[in-house]
Amino acid sequence: MIVTRAESTTPDDRAPRTGTTALVLAGGGVAGIAWEIGVLHGLRAAGGSLARALDAPALVVGTSAGSVVGTMVAAGADRGPGWDLEDAWATQHAPSTTELPRTVDFEALFAKMADPALTHDPLAARRAAGEFARGVDPDEAPGRAASVSARLPVHDWPRTPLRITAVDAHSGEVAVLDAASAVALDDAVTASCAVPGIWPVVPIGDHVYMDGGVASLAHAPLAAGHDRVVVLAPMIVPAVGGMRGLEDEIAEVRGTGAEVVVVGPDEDYLAGPGANALDPAVRAEAADLGDRFGRAVAAAHR
Repeated sequence: MIVTRAESTTPDDRAPRTGTTALVLAGGGVAGIAWEIGVLHGLRAAGGSLARALDAPALVVGTSAGSVVGTMVAAGADRGPGWDLEDAWATQHAPSTTELPRTVDFEALFAKMADPALTHDPLAARRAAGEFARGVDPDEAPGRAASVSARLPVHDWPRTPLRITAVDAHSGEVAVLDAASAVALDDAVTASCAVPGIWPVVPIGDHVYMDGGVASLAHAPLAAGHDRVVVLAPMIVPAVGGMRGLEDEIAEVRGTGAEVVVVGPDEDYLAGPGANALDPAVRAEAADLGDRFGRAVAAAHR
């Protein structure tokens, strides 16, 4: 999917709706973080109604990689219109990084996370993924929490509403973490980014949590109630096992009368950095492809 603009209740589908805009940032690994930053950078550079709306979203929803970029966007929106994206952009091009490299076979990982035999029992599928996730020894990933914290521009919840998703690694239930949840922001992001079988689960209170992408890479329905919902999705997978597909979520949000704009991914990204989404070495390429794509999207949404 390159850009899908879902049906709108407005007479002219190319005209932006007035009112509130929510931004949904989906999962996609370290490469996905860079790509989403690149898309936002390209939108900002090209200008237009979409870029202006994303300068001050009424709500930000972040899952996994999207929880990192969502924190950046919400913190930026707190600073006001025209907030600076250049530091995040430059970080993606810096040769040194605090990111920890991991090699992963995403096809095999998704097969374990989304067993087709459990398609009709998503909660059971997520509990199975949680058992798999709990098998990672925290000692195998020293410095993981510090690495995630180093990604963030702030360490307190922004004033701009931000919802971060994670999944309870025992019950399989989705947790939506925000400023009212009494969970530290860094812990919420680390939990949302805890890919099963790759990173250790994250203890918070009496629970342990894994990647929010186990249930959905986007969690777009959390943005329902806004006039326009913009989804940045560096990785799109079909509904299977415990994971809900993006197309189903978009249909649900569209049913509320919202205009929906879905951005990404294109074939250049999927065949390039998207194929090695947890490799920090692909960050610069991913950001550049996102920037190019964001400029094209901005031109289509004047």
